[in-house]
Amino acid sequence: MSFFSNLFKAATPENALMLREAETPGVPSSTMPPEPTKVDGGDYMERIVATRTPEAACSVSAVYRAVTLRGDTMSVMPVQYRKKDFERDNFIQDMRGLGKRINYLLQEEANPIMSAPDLWNLVELNRTLTGNGFVYIERDEFGFPLYLWLVKSCGYNINTATYASIVFLTDRGYRTEVNVPTSDVLHFPNNFRYPNGFGKSTLLYAFEALTLNRTLRSQALDTAAKGGRIKGIISEKQPQQGVGTLAYGLLNQGEVQKTAQEMQKKFYSGHDIVSMHGLESFQNLSMTAQDMQMLEQLGITYDDVARYWGVPRPLLMLDTNSHYNDYQNATMEFHTRTILPLKNRNEKEIARKLIGMKDYGTRDIHICEDPLMVMDPERRAKVAQLKMQAGLCTVNEARRDFDMPAVEDGDVPMASANLMTLKALIAKSDASTTLKPGNYTVGEPAKEGEETA
Repeated sequence: MSFFSNLFKAATPENALMLREAETPGVPSSTMPPEPTKVDGGDYMERIVATRTPEAACSVSAVYRAVTLRGDTMSVMPVQYRKKDFERDNFIQDMRGLGKRINYLLQEEANPIMSAPDLWNLVELNRTLTGNGFVYIERDEFGFPLYLWLVKSCGYNINTATYASIVFLTDRGYRTEVNVPTSDVLHFPNNFRYPNGFGKSTLLYAFEALTLNRTLRSQALDTAAKGGRIKGIISEKQPQQGVGTLAYGLLNQGEVQKTAQEMQKKFYSGHDIVSMHGLESFQNLSMTAQDMQMLEQLGITYDDVARYWGVPRPLLMLDTNSHYNDYQNATMEFHTRTILPLKNRNEKEIARKLIGMKDYGTRDIHICEDPLMVMDPERRAKVAQLKMQAGLCTVNEARRDFDMPAVEDGDVPMASANLMTLKALIAKSDASTTLKPGNYTVGEPAKEGEETA
């Protein structure tokens, strides 16, 4: 049986409040999957372990790799609080006063017990595994951000548009806040959501939404429970000569049925070989081609893991014969299709809670993607070269990214001479025909009948 059928997240007492405070029309009142029906006569189903926690789900290597890759990627990109430089018409990091405090919280120490990278890593893990990532903004008496706390569970009151209660771990133990305004809680939901706006776990969605996998899972369990390893036909003893076949068969019909039921119970209990008194023959039957094809289809669910978490197969270390270019292309695909949308959504959520409409246009939140290229020096150098050639950065700005000291005259932007306006191209052509060796200035145009010097 495939592991994918067990990869779901059920509601537990700790996160039940976080999923939904009250029943919502059209939404099941509980996300707890039904208990498996015990097969009569054995404990085969008891040995099938259902994954009921994110930690247990991550025991599957492909799931662990996909989830941690997303979390680690989001955590290495620093979240920058920036202000607009009206003189140069661009945004720069605000490192004065309140801006310095906010940047310290977003990039270094979110709270006394957690660094900022750890916070954003856990936010992404909670988003995928439980459906929602919450961060509580603790403010001082003036309303300025003081700490960022990772929320363990919370409940939303749609009538008052506030979080009825939130629970989070601090350096003073677990704390509970009630009637928290939405402006003080950063909410990072998963893609699929309940009608109240809370996200649904990727594990739970995959388990509930895939009708094909649910059907295959049911068939696989049914096949295994009915003796998928050993199938057989038992036959009753043949009547002796002179005894009516019909009468003898009717007399032994109950005994044969009882023997078959006893064998079935033992197979359910895990016995591979059984010995039954009075059994004359046992014919072993192998699994049909249809059964083997069905089980083979259950074995391709690593592709489902890659699709659900948006992580290409090479990055899950599933393709052992992949070329280096495959990993490079897969990384670019991962950053473009998966990380970029998450980055944009996080920027908007943080900006609307820390900046608001009042400072819109003069402040912004930027999640810097430059650290994603740190471990690829060749690609990083090419990007810096292209920026300098296009005039997007100076030599000193490029050297600053590599943590190198500034050089003299390195603050003047340069651009490639291959591209220029038509006017500049004509002037350059006229100058090249007028200049002579030793003369590097263009003289006045010659009049009629006069020779140029």
